[in-house]
Amino acid sequence: MRIPVILSLIIALCLAVPAAALVGPGAPLAQITLPDTQGAQHRLADLVKDKAAVIVYWSVSCPHCRTEIPHLLSLAQSLEGNPLVMLFVNTDGKAMTPAVKGYAQREGLPQPWLMDMGPKDSLPLADAYDVIGTPAVLVLDKTGKLLLAQELKPDLAKVKAALREAF
Repeated sequence: MRIPVILSLIIALCLAVPAAALVGPGAPLAQITLPDTQGAQHRLADLVKDKAAVIVYWSVSCPHCRTEIPHLLSLAQSLEGNPLVMLFVNTDGKAMTPAVKGYAQREGLPQPWLMDMGPKDSLPLADAYDVIGTPAVLVLDKTGKLLLAQELKPDLAKVKAALREAF
């Protein structure tokens, strides 16, 4: 059985071209404000000021997130003493806030537990960095410049290397 030529081309393009979802290295810090699970507003610039930052974009229902978050927390603990902040930004929306709080407490996520919620159901962080999948990991240096952006299956060796550069 022969696959039609057009279908073959589509499959080949999908396999050959990597997803270009995330903003690339060198992008400046997004000038956004996000609420936490209590409703308090936090300017991203204030949270990461003068620190290297790892921003983890996650969802309660994401199986990859549940697998990767403990590894990312362990990585942050191994770098304790460095000027580093790890922020967790949830994408599940207001109705899921109780589940987000429960998961964050159980897993020991550092606070504030941020929610990617903006006006008119916008997703300010996802929009700023072109995030389309979870988990996504963004590594920023002390000036707020993006050094690394990954989705779905973060490469912890690359995250650690980017953090070494970020300090």
